[in-house]
Amino acid sequence: MVKYLYLDPEKCTGCRTCEGICSIINAKVLNKAKSRIHVYRTDVLLLKQLYCNQCQERPCLAACPEGAFVIKNEQVRIDRSVCTGCGECLKVCDRIFITLDAISEGGSPPVKAIICNQCGACISDCPENALEMRVR
Repeated sequence: MVKYLYLDPEKCTGCRTCEGICSIINAKVLNKAKSRIHVYRTDVLLLKQLYCNQCQERPCLAACPEGAFVIKNEQVRIDRSVCTGCGECLKVCDRIFITLDAISEGGSPPVKAIICNQCGACISDCPENALEMRVR
């Protein structure tokens, strides 16, 4: 059984509260670019919600030349210490995001891949109750 985040597109209004909560909980900063869930308005009435839903195909595992994607407790995770930010994973999945990592000494910050870690922090703060954890 795999636990995964589910977003009901009929309930989501695009308020992006989930993005703010995610960045605060996981990156310790209010910066929606560092969120592991993203909501885009593609048209006035159309939204696109992107987050890792723990798909069964898991193309990210094979795409990463560094082996940064691993299975832990039956879920896909990223070992960010191994990730080089090459972007190969982005070529096979639009639910993976690249973000700047913490600024390193003596240079520009490296980029690293991030995906939803299924923590569920966004669920309780969604004003429309559009998010829930499911098991497959």
